[in-house]
Amino acid sequence: MFIPPMLCTRLTDPRRLDDRRYVAEPKFDGQRAQVHGGRTVAAYSRRRLDLLRDAGLAWLRDVRWPVAQAVLDGEVCAETGSDGIQVVLEARGRADAPTSFLAFDVLALNGREVMAEPWTDRRSAGLDSNRIAVVPVAEDAAHLWVLWVGQGGEGIVLKGRRAPYTPGQRSRAWLNVKHQFTLRARVLDGERELVKWSDWGRAARLRLRYRHPRTAGTTTIDELVRVPAPDTFELRTGAWISLLCWGIRPGGRLRHPVLLP
Repeated sequence: MFIPPMLCTRLTDPRRLDDRRYVAEPKFDGQRAQVHGGRTVAAYSRRRLDLLRDAGLAWLRDVRWPVAQAVLDGEVCAETGSDGIQVVLEARGRADAPTSFLAFDVLALNGREVMAEPWTDRRSAGLDSNRIAVVPVAEDAAHLWVLWVGQGGEGIVLKGRRAPYTPGQRSRAWLNVKHQFTLRARVLDGERELVKWSDWGRAARLRLRYRHPRTAGTTTIDELVRVPAPDTFELRTGAWISLLCWGIRPGGRLRHPVLLP
């Protein structure tokens, strides 16, 4: 049975990075998923969509689990795990796609719900299997932030060591820290027709040029830009636009760019 996922609160106080009541996990850039196994019987997206219907995730049915039964919360990833939701969506449709599942919490184990137990106890179960792994944990959140984001990662999540799992609630026991900023870019070209973005949005395929905020070098990329108001979108070649981004990947691609008004 589907369990509404626990949600993060955005971190606003940077001093929490040094709060020893929390541990830190790298934020992998994929699609939130809940997997029910022994022999996998169900896999759901955050919006309760059936993920096992997709050819690129059918391998979950054949996983050899190290436990009789478990319900895991985590992220479906493609390629390196830092390539974004659109890469995962494309991979979901191909049986030969290199997808994997990274678990960051255990909700039930061997027929017993464990959501009320502290995070440290839930995470102690050894659940690594073929194409399934547990997200690594770091004690030094500030160091993980520098290391992971510096390599192009999306951000980190702080987890309260003693916190229970609260289904369907946005909790301060989970604090999301993302590299968010606004970027100006020039539209060199693009497509007028919007395409599907994730399972709920629309995006524009654009060729963009921008000045990198760290290196100050000029970068030209082909990018999918999420469009919050699809009915009012108009391709304007040569125009300058503002984008809300969650980081820049090593190759210059933007992480989850959103077109701002």
